[in-house]
Amino acid sequence: MDGMEAQALANTDAQRAAFLRKPAGRNLVVATDDTVSSAAAAEWALDNLYREGDIIHLTYVVKCLEPSMEVFHGMPGTAYSFKQPGGKHREQELVDDAKRRLEARFLPLLQPHLVPYQLHLYAERTDCSEARVCELILKDIEQRDAAIVIMAAHNKPGTSTGMGSVAEYLSKNCKRPMAVVRPHMHGQ
Repeated sequence: MDGMEAQALANTDAQRAAFLRKPAGRNLVVATDDTVSSAAAAEWALDNLYREGDIIHLTYVVKCLEPSMEVFHGMPGTAYSFKQPGGKHREQELVDDAKRRLEARFLPLLQPHLVPYQLHLYAERTDCSEARVCELILKDIEQRDAAIVIMAAHNKPGTSTGMGSVAEYLSKNCKRPMAVVRPHMHGQ
């Protein structure tokens, strides 16, 4: 993998070589969002990892579920949860919109090369933590039996590595080989 433009985390040279020797038919998981950086990470995966027979899995968590309103009374066991009053529930509309945006961003990369892909969207509460987003992504990675996980670093300040909180969390907790593509390393 000379010229590798990604920071491979928790991989030795032997692990990388073993990955490349695996037969085609692998599941490559790209943890995505609707950004140019994520598209660049997917493009990097196509250029450097993808082989005929592999499947690209695009995984995205849509923060669209309104948290319920809770009413607590003084007596134990007398708390009630309600849907937020007023307004229509737009969860499905938001999931459909996320699907359209992701397909618009990623299909131009995948379709010209006839790359098989699957889009996996997970609906979660609007106020969920980044740790919860990461838990859902990790669960998806295990369900897909990912050969490798690819994602973009967003060069966000406030994290020790500058990768962004999701990339940092996954790099510490993902048990699969992982490549984090930095935007400046892929012509952005």
